[in-house]
Amino acid sequence: MEEPAAAPRLDSQHYRELATKLRDIARQCRFPGARQEILDLASRYEVRANHLDTRGAPGGLAEDPR
Repeated sequence: MEEPAAAPRLDSQHYRELATKLRDIARQCRFPGARQEILDLASRYEVRANHLDTRGAPGGLAEDPR
């Protein structure tokens, strides 16, 4: 019997990594409209990562990274 595939990581770091990769792709894109769509998606992933950080911190507030 096969072992089940590992569940995808849904933590904030994963979304930040995706956002970074999307920004790299956007830099290579020649079409301004498509580039902006890719950058918008990267931005939404950053927002999602921030939301996960906020939701996961004690008291519902993100910890100060300093």
